[in-house]
This record gives sequence, C-alpha cells and structure tokens, in this order.
Amino acid sequence: MMFIAGFMLRAAVLFVSILVSISTASAQSSAEKLYAELAKIKPDQREKRLEEGARKEGKLNFVHTWRGKLAKSHIAVFEKRYPYIKVEMSDLGSQDAAERFIAEERVGRHLTDALSLAVPDLAVILRQNISAKYATPATAKILKQYHGFLDSENRWTPWYWSEHGISYNSNLVSPEQVPKAWFDLCKPAFKGQISFDPAETRFLAGLYVMMGEEKTKEWLKCIGENRPIIQTGHTQRMELMLTGDHAVQGDNYLYQGVEAKRKNPKAPFAIVYTAPILAFAGAMVINKNTTNSYASALLADWTLSDEGQKFITDVLRGPLAQNTPIFPTMLSSSPTTSSARRLPTGCTKPGINTSDE
Repeated sequence: MMFIAGFMLRAAVLFVSILVSISTASAQSSAEKLYAELAKIKPDQREKRLEEGARKEGKLNFVHTWRGKLAKSHIAVFEKRYPYIKVEMSDLGSQDAAERFIAEERVGRHLTDALSLAVPDLAVILRQNISAKYATPATAKILKQYHGFLDSENRWTPWYWSEHGISYNSNLVSPEQVPKAWFDLCKPAFKGQISFDPAETRFLAGLYVMMGEEKTKEWLKCIGENRPIIQTGHTQRMELMLTGDHAVQGDNYLYQGVEAKRKNPKAPFAIVYTAPILAFAGAMVINKNTTNSYASALLADWTLSDEGQKFITDVLRGPLAQNTPIFPTMLSSSPTTSSARRLPTGCTKPGINTSDE
C-alpha cells in the first residue's frame, strides 16, 4: 500500500527564516497602504473593489517561473476570467527571476508588478525588503496541512507546492534493492547510478531541515563518494532514467514520472514513499512598488480560487486548496508530530510532517 511517510512542508519557510532578517518598521508603500485598507473591509466588498481597480489599470507585468506552454496556458485562464486585464508575461527560472526583479528595483525601474517564485529563492528579495505585505482572505482556503507555507508577515501568497523525492527505474532496480530512505542512496549498488541536478537552494534547504547540519554534510559526503551523475534539467534526467541510462533519481519532480506513466502505463517509473518527500511552496510575490496594485492582488487571489486550483490539479502540480493528484492518500493520513530534524532516514508512521521545529 502506498503512503506518504514524512512530508517536509516547512522546509522552505524555515530555511528562509534562517537566512533572512529584515526590519518590520519600514515605511509602507502606496500598494501596501491599499492592501492594509482592503484587509479591513468585507470580502465581497473587497473583491468588487479589486475588480473595479484592476479594470481601470487594465494591465499587469508578470514574471512566471512555470515555463513555456504551461505558463502561457495558466495565464490564459486568468485572462479569460478577467478579460479587461492584459498580462505582459515572461517566464524565467525562479532564481533568475529573483535576480532580475532585484536588478530592476535597484535602478528604480518598477517594471515587474508581480512574480511567482519558489519560496527558498525568496531570501535575496526579502533582504531587499521589496515584496509587498499582502494579507488576503483567499489564504483561508489553504488546507490545514499546508499552513506551514504561510508567512506570518504576508510577504508572499503560497498557491501551489512542488516536491523533490526519490524515484527509480523499476526495470533496473529489483524489489530487494529498492531504497527505503535517503541514506540508502549511499549503498555501493547505486554507485554511478543516481542522478541529481547541480546544487539547488530548494533541495539543499529541504535536506537541511530534514536532517540537520551534520547529517546533511554526512549525506552529501557519502553521495559524492558514490559517483553521482550531475546533469542540469529535471525533465531530461527523468527521460534518461526511464530509457535506462541510470537507475535512480535522488532529486526530481515526481509529477514528471507520473505524467510519463499516464501517457504510457508501461513506463518503468516508481516512487519511493518510505523516504520523506521534500516539499516547497510556489508563491505569488507582489512588488511593493507595483504600479498595478489591484491587478497584482487579483492575480494572487485568483491562484487560490477553485478555478485556479483546478488548473494546478489538472497539470499534476500540487494544489493547496484541493486534494493532490500525485499523492491521493496524503490528505487522509493523520499528521505526525515528529520533528523534521529527526527524519533523516524516513519515518515509521505514515502522515504529513507539519512540525514547527
């Protein structure tokens, strides 16, 4: 029976809190003053005012960190819902998007109104104090097990989650060899047979919260000694693994394998459910100097709407206000109370880890 053994909901948030210390006494921007005012009125009145304001603005400059056709399709649904908003969209990798945003603001060019970022990549933006504080009732729809993705200062609005986990080619790994925990990847049988992307903030953040500093160092050392395959591109690595190039992936988006399995039920893809799966939030970040405050807020709210969340589900990403299509049993599991730092080699009890520790 498949189940989630440990789920690192707080990995990204905790890592960012370690890296970032910013003043809460800075002056409010005009956008933040508007958002503070909107927070005091009733939800239906608030929504009406947002729509009226966005209609007058008529545009939004948005940077998506989903890529290509997927990003365009996502924004096309938003534009269909709000046809009076013309979205000028570009798509970049999360870290590249953060760097471009900061570069724009440093020279006083407030070009980007809002962007979607992986929360672990937010540290550099939070240091600059250029994200608007936006409290929205839309986050009330977020299911309890995902509350660890919320920010107490409302500097971002989480709207989906992505995962990093262990998967393997079931034609190349026998039932006896299937890894059960992260440290199993250090076994000699997997020497030269495990692939990773080059070092990623979000992946390392998850390892740090899951294992603690010393265990993370130990794990990285033993993996290095096992001659891992390092190659850029989660999609490419998944394709290579499924064609038999190597046996195991210790860092990949599991939905890609699920997607391949849906297209071809014979695809030799399997997920390791006994090892903790590292999760991080994707968040909407509004520029505190945005010139389109209403449209930016409307986009952030829409991503958590039934329509927005259905799109996420349909493309096999992780919705926050609906059941997840990849781990259908997760929401029915009882959360564990174990600390994330006590789970370096998996849990003994199914559930979702939402510990604050």
